[in-house]
Amino acid sequence: MSASSGSRLVQHSEKVLHHPVKPHLISLCPTMDLIAVVTEEEELEVYRLNGQRVLDQDKKKKEVAATNICWQYNGESVAVSWSDGSVQWITAGATKVLETSLPPPLQDGSSTVTCMGWALHFMDPERVKKRVGQEEKPNGHMLSFSAEAGLAADVPGDETTLEDFLQRMPDLEKLEVDPDLPDQIATLDLETLLPKLPPVPMQPVDPMMRHLPPPDGGRYGTQAQVDSFLHMQRKDHNSVQIFIRCTDQGTVHPTIYDSTDTVDVELPKDWNLDRSRPILHRSHPYSCSHGLLTEVTRAGKTQLAFVPLTLGFIPAAGVYLHPIASKTVQLQNLLAYIEQSVQTMFAFYKQSRFLPDRFMRNVSETLEEKNQGTLVENLFHLACTGNCPAIVKEWLVDELQEAGHKRWEQYVMSFLTFLRQIIHENLLPALDRCTIILSRFRGLAKYYESGWIFTTPVSEFNALLEKVRIMRLLGHTALLHINEERRSFFAFSKWLKYEIDYQSTDPLSQTRQEIDNRDPGVDVGMVVNYIRYGLLKSDIEPFVRLSQALTEEQRKTETSYDDTLKEIKLMKKGDPYRSEVLSLEAGLMRLYEGCQKLFQDISQWQRDNISMDCGIVLEDDCSDAGKAAAQSPVVDMRMVCEADSESQPSNSMTTYISFLPPSNRSILHLHRAAHDPTLTSLPTQLHAYSATTLDFTPHATILDAKFTDDNNLLILLQLRNKVKTSLLLSIPYTPSASPTSITPLPYTSLPNTELDAYCLPNGSPIPVSKRQVVRFEVGDIESYTVHTFDDDFAPAWMGVNGRKDRRVVLVLAEDRRCYEVLDLDLREEEGKGDE
Repeated sequence: MSASSGSRLVQHSEKVLHHPVKPHLISLCPTMDLIAVVTEEEELEVYRLNGQRVLDQDKKKKEVAATNICWQYNGESVAVSWSDGSVQWITAGATKVLETSLPPPLQDGSSTVTCMGWALHFMDPERVKKRVGQEEKPNGHMLSFSAEAGLAADVPGDETTLEDFLQRMPDLEKLEVDPDLPDQIATLDLETLLPKLPPVPMQPVDPMMRHLPPPDGGRYGTQAQVDSFLHMQRKDHNSVQIFIRCTDQGTVHPTIYDSTDTVDVELPKDWNLDRSRPILHRSHPYSCSHGLLTEVTRAGKTQLAFVPLTLGFIPAAGVYLHPIASKTVQLQNLLAYIEQSVQTMFAFYKQSRFLPDRFMRNVSETLEEKNQGTLVENLFHLACTGNCPAIVKEWLVDELQEAGHKRWEQYVMSFLTFLRQIIHENLLPALDRCTIILSRFRGLAKYYESGWIFTTPVSEFNALLEKVRIMRLLGHTALLHINEERRSFFAFSKWLKYEIDYQSTDPLSQTRQEIDNRDPGVDVGMVVNYIRYGLLKSDIEPFVRLSQALTEEQRKTETSYDDTLKEIKLMKKGDPYRSEVLSLEAGLMRLYEGCQKLFQDISQWQRDNISMDCGIVLEDDCSDAGKAAAQSPVVDMRMVCEADSESQPSNSMTTYISFLPPSNRSILHLHRAAHDPTLTSLPTQLHAYSATTLDFTPHATILDAKFTDDNNLLILLQLRNKVKTSLLLSIPYTPSASPTSITPLPYTSLPNTELDAYCLPNGSPIPVSKRQVVRFEVGDIESYTVHTFDDDFAPAWMGVNGRKDRRVVLVLAEDRRCYEVLDLDLREEEGKGDE
């Protein structure tokens, strides 16, 4: 077979990169024509299919390396995991690139993420199935979902497919899956009626003319960031997003949305495994069970196993899961937003005192040296009597002058305005949203008094709402003091300007006489009060002061609303008061600690409803599978919703797994397991299990294999001929494949009585004698070939996107710098005909 005479797919593009890439760190976006790669320099680069670069992201730390890359199921974000265990989400927003960093799953820093994946789950999958018309298909052909490969197209004549639910911005009105009226009321979100929270202002420039480091990395510095973290308004209440991280320690960490809390799951301790290491993740929207391909080592023997991770809290919570999960994440983000606001308030307050203190420092030292009293006493004397001491006059006329006074006024007024803005626009609206969320949780806890999700009693929610109420009181009180200080300072500034003009003129001049005859328009009483109480010490300080100077006992001191009112009254009278009660940051810490108990309750409920205690042993010949998967993927998996026999229920799931043995790259093992959508017990919930071997010996070597969609398996081959021709084969692998002239692969299910012998922890793989073998001769290879590569292109790895209208395959060359993108739905002959 020659390259010139073989079948060929239309080539979208060909690209030669500047630096070699890591083959296992290439991923195709499921909804947009984008390709994400990680180079050997550990830089994330995103290209369009035509080769145009749209993003170049450097790594954060020099000593770390990228370990995995994965697109979100709807293409909104791409996740990159690093060797220190951290995960970075990168989202291309409307105006800029947004980044979210997740800390390592295990806080001791001993773990590395070996695989990860995004998933979408329907709380009521039957409603979606009915909408896409799958119940009417006699042949049981249904769609599947994969974060890597995407979805296959539905059968002709169906206007709505599962893909319509998984687009970047699905049209939910067109999909017509609105919940019933009771569920609509239960999921009603009042926050959609509130105006959006604005970004937190950037912290002021310090005296060294550099910006202070913003708290939390300036996470809420732009409107795009605020919208991303706080305004996650999803109209589809029938689904929930899950992000899965798996580590080399064998732990699995599912995260709902972008929650900062995580749940740790691992295989049972009583299995006595030496080691477990997940290497691949797949899922399906109709099933709450995720599939994990895991290396398990026991007694020095390493095996490849299929381990289901079942998230039982998805069907358990039903329609309430979306509001609980999304609002929990939003509450966590709101607390971080409030923290950044409080710290920014302190920075503005601190800067507002810098210039006035510098202006007053010199004259205060001079007065002290000459034993002339304090500056406050001298200014008070000047305001009451009009008699200006010589030292104060020299300070007003020669040092401060009109220019210094103008700087003083603009400096203080601008910072006080910023403080008022932060409290009015950032702090108080964020506290209102916290009240709405906590009130909603309290209603659910009160309705489900038996400890359904919230084991915390209703009284704990009342206590949290009390803490929010106290913070709101402190915010309103601080706002009143800021407004009062602005008025007092404005009066003081006006008087100071009058005194500078008055003292700088000659007593016998006409200008002095004009000033004497003119009403200065100053409220002397307000000026005197400001000189006595506000010139050197502000009433705002107790509220915005950071609690670093407080002891641990003071920070955790619980106070009531009435106690806070009492301390505020003591402060106004000038009597001693407890600073830890009036500090906004200390109040936030108490609120955060109370919310942590709530978050722990939700995490514990999730953990109690997650199971990962069964599995099927697939292969023994995998001692190098994990190593090979980290360099050139030799395993793939896909979950499909199908029913092709009377013994297999209509709502069952089927998981297909391909495995290329490291010791023999001429054969490909395919495993097929039909099981319940909720897989918690094996082999009880296993309907059928079989294994088929594709044997290309002695004609070809398999370079790579990927599932394209529900029907076809792509195999990258290199013929063992003189020129080493490379081919791309497309083989139907499911019994539900559309009828074609090419027969799908056969599967012979094993008897149910034998299934227990293949299950963990003591199981073994299916013997070779019980595996069906399909041998491929030269004629068979030609019949399945869809593309023949040019002799000057040596492919080594491929990535596939099986989404409708985006069925493409990326093939990477041996040099890891050149790649081709081919259209799986268009042949060169068809393209010429269209022209």
